[in-house]
This record gives sequence, C-alpha cells and structure tokens, in this order.
Amino acid sequence: MADAQGIDVRGQIRADLPFRGIGGREDTPQQQVRRVNERRVFHLIRRGEALSRVSLVRATGLSAQSIGDIIRGLLDQGLIEETGAEPQQALGRHPIGVRIRPRGALAFGCNIERDRVDGAWIDLTGAVVANQSVRYEQGEDPHKTIGRIEALFDNLTARLTAADGPRLPVIGLAVPGPIDPRNQRLVNPPNFAHWEGVDPRALFSAGWQLPILCENAATAAAIGEAWQSRSVLTNFLYCHWGVGVGGGLVLELETYRGTTGNALELGHIPVVPGGEACGCGGRGCLEAEASVAAICRQAHAAGFDGSFEDLLGRAPDDPVLSALLERAGQLLAQALVGAVNLFDVDTVVLGGHHLMQAAQWIVPAATQALADWPIAREVRPVTVLCSELGEAAGAVGAASAVLDRLLPSGGEAGTSFLSSRTIG
Repeated sequence: MADAQGIDVRGQIRADLPFRGIGGREDTPQQQVRRVNERRVFHLIRRGEALSRVSLVRATGLSAQSIGDIIRGLLDQGLIEETGAEPQQALGRHPIGVRIRPRGALAFGCNIERDRVDGAWIDLTGAVVANQSVRYEQGEDPHKTIGRIEALFDNLTARLTAADGPRLPVIGLAVPGPIDPRNQRLVNPPNFAHWEGVDPRALFSAGWQLPILCENAATAAAIGEAWQSRSVLTNFLYCHWGVGVGGGLVLELETYRGTTGNALELGHIPVVPGGEACGCGGRGCLEAEASVAAICRQAHAAGFDGSFEDLLGRAPDDPVLSALLERAGQLLAQALVGAVNLFDVDTVVLGGHHLMQAAQWIVPAATQALADWPIAREVRPVTVLCSELGEAAGAVGAASAVLDRLLPSGGEAGTSFLSSRTIG
C-alpha cells in the first residue's frame, strides 16, 4: 500500500524522498532543485539564521523571486508565519520578518528500550506536546511490544485537540541497531536477542494505516538534539550511555548515518584488549566493560547486590563501587577521545537518564579527557554538554527524524502534503 510522498505503509521513507512528488511521482530536474532550495530556506528560518526575504537572498544566493516563491510555499504549508517588519539601521522600508510557526506541524515518535517504550508528539521546535512511557518485563515478545506502541499512539493522539496543530501521517520508530537497510530487520542487536531478525514494521496490526520510519535509536536521539538546539549545535557527537552505549554524529547540521545507517556504534569500540565478551560477538567493547549493565555485573561479582540505583546510592561511601564507576567514566572518555579525533567535532553531548544519575562519576572523566587528549586541542576546545531530554530523548529523536525527512513537503500552493495528508 502506498501513501503520500512515495512511502509504503510497511516500508521506510525512501532514501530519495527529497526528490519524490506527492504519491511517489518522479520530480522533474527543476522540481528537484526547488525541493533542495526549499529545504535549505526552511532550515535557515528554523535555526534563526535568516529572518526575512532580504536576509535569505543574502544567505542563499538565490534570486529574490525564487525566495519569494519558496516563502509563499512555506506559508501555504503553514510551516512559517510573518512577524512584521524586521529591525534594521538603514532608512527605507523595513523587510517583513518570517519565523517558524511552532504548531505548523506535529510529529509522533516512539523509542523501544529493553524494558519500556516511550512515545511523544512534538512540534516544529522540538518541544514535547504530549508524551508517555510504558514499562514491561525485559525480554517481552516483540509482537506484544508493537501492540503497546499502537495503544500508546492512540492514547497520546487522543490527548491532542485541533488547536494543537496538524499531525503528520507518519510515525518515527527508534530501534536498537544494527539495522539491515535492505529490509529493516534488526541484525544481532546486543541485549535484544529476542528481536534478532525482526522487521518491526511487519508486526503492526493488519488495520494499521500509517507509514513507519525506522531509525537507529542513538542516531534518532542525535537528530532530536540537533532539532531542538537549532543553530546552537552544528557539529557534534552524541553519546547515549546506559544499559547499552550508542552514538550519533551530526556534521554541519546533517546526520551522518554511514553506508548502512549504523554509524557511530560507540558501544562496540574495543577499549580493553581481550576483555569481557560482548553481545556483538567481540571482546573488550565499551558496552561490555563500561555500560550500566557492565557495572552491575562487575558489582554483583564483587559481592554487591541490588539495582543500579542501589549501587549508586552506596557508591559515595564505598571505594570498590566508586572505583567501578570511575573506571567506566575513564573507558567512556577513552572512546570519546578517539571519536573526536576521527571526526573533528567541537561538541560532545552525553545523554540517557542513567547518565544523569551517574553524572558525578562519568561526566568529569569525559570532560577532562576531552580537554587534555584530542590531537586538535590547541586548535579548538571540545565542549561537553549533558542532554536535558532524559528518557524522552529516543521518542523526541524519532519524531524529529520524521520532521527532518518530511519537511518541507514541497507541495504546490493549495496541494501541500500538510494540507492534504494530515491526520486527526
């Protein structure tokens, strides 16, 4: 079954989405150029880098007529709004300002974790409009988990009103990698053995009608950070630290996915030669040595019991537990320095609710190492930030991936994707 923009209901948004028309029709070369330019203008406005037609002409090098046509299209789609005259020093007529219309579109995203699913509707600024988490026992059958996602979507959608804005008819689904890009099946996902070989899209019920955009969970979280930060973060490495460890990379505000969409598997960088066996099949990987799961395993082997939260509560007064946490921070820092040296980014964002819980042990080690060890430290410092998204990072990221891939829609005036294909 095909839906708008050449998306199959059981398939991922096509990789060539920016060059597809409504209903999957091939765009002409002229339409392809317009679509690229429209996307560029939209994101300049979204990031606050150009706030009038005049400044957009200067920023893009496009003609005033081309900018005017693109602005009219974005206005027709309801993605931007005019703000009145833009302040300027010179005499004469002041240009009319434009800005993102936050509730011009809403997107839904859902993130699958080992023991819960998180869902969220967000607006064009990345702000959460409605969200919820549903917890379950680890190892739950994937069919049952997808059923929870359908119910979560229905519950959160029921909270919305028409005043909240139009809703894009696609859901983003953040899943653990690696993902086979040919069929969207999960391949040897560490700590998700029961998801091996599963295509999550195929598990939705027969009556499900919305297309599903699958994204690697850590990459989705990086997209969410980029979307929320607007122009603050342009080149950065995102690291999710928790039961597992993952990474995402944003370069010049574009997400780097690698050949198969599985780039930046930080958790599977070897940090201890010949170390602990890892779920990926390797040894001494960061995830096997310095994740929450690894710390709990090491603590239990040393005679401690209880959850990770219990261990954290005792760690300040126990040198053994403190040493385990400090080692984890140092090994994470080692991997991050290697990644920074490879990609020459100036910012590292650390995320995950477990990271926030253990920040006093993990963050200082990363901050110090990234100040002292990168090869380009004398050229530019590396800033270490902690994400404020917490448990919502995956769901917000999955929803942001929908916004990032679908908008702007490129529809002609009066026939835009938003005006003709929204739900609710």
